[in-house]
Amino acid sequence: TPSETPSETPSETPSPTVPFVSDLFPFPSHLLSTQNYSTSTSHFVAQLNLLSETYSSIRIVKGDGSCFYRSFLYGLITLLAEPENESERLRIIEYVQKSIITLEEQGYDPLIMEGFQEELLELLTSTIPSSRSGSLNLHTTLTDPHGPSQMSTWYCRPLCSSYIKSHPSTFTPFLLSYPSLSSYCKSEIEPSSIESTEISIQAIVKAFGVKVGVEYLDGHDEEKVVRHVFGEGLEINMLYRPGHYDLIYKK
Repeated sequence: TPSETPSETPSETPSPTVPFVSDLFPFPSHLLSTQNYSTSTSHFVAQLNLLSETYSSIRIVKGDGSCFYRSFLYGLITLLAEPENESERLRIIEYVQKSIITLEEQGYDPLIMEGFQEELLELLTSTIPSSRSGSLNLHTTLTDPHGPSQMSTWYCRPLCSSYIKSHPSTFTPFLLSYPSLSSYCKSEIEPSSIESTEISIQAIVKAFGVKVGVEYLDGHDEEKVVRHVFGEGLEINMLYRPGHYDLIYKK
């Protein structure tokens, strides 16, 4: 099988004027003060107040099509930086080291993929220990437009695609409108401007062996907020507003 070239890889450094991931803000007061919630969106306000019983802070993530993947990577790396999660860090390092083999088996060009893999391994093997020793600020590194996290964020996409392609019995029944799993991945996952779906969330959490909890701020019901949990393991929590994901943190 000829090696597959990704449909789109990052080619330009995005504008740094809007941070990839913001500082930590109080939740939900920051959203209430910065978003245009009027009487017509009272259900959104009610849902935010419900969520405030569980969550106390939020990081706003840049809305450029990669907000889920960026939230996922930022949340994962900061969790792995905690000393008590050292065994999980080592497990995920091993997964990422072996990932290039799986990608090649699924038709990706290893010469292209290795550069992205190396950036993610740098975060896992160098950045995290440096942040633990206090010689490096993790948030600054993860939001640096010239740092390893930007290429690492995109690398999550082929890892997601590879998991889907290697588990056809799991995903094919949900993607019958596409001629193949490869065509779905090429059009719906790999382009850096395409946001995630529940299919890609299921794949990425299974690939990494972690958990993502998503709170759906949809404004449909002022008395409850729908929460979906994907996967098992270390927990990353996100707030979904129509078309966008941010990171949220429990009290």
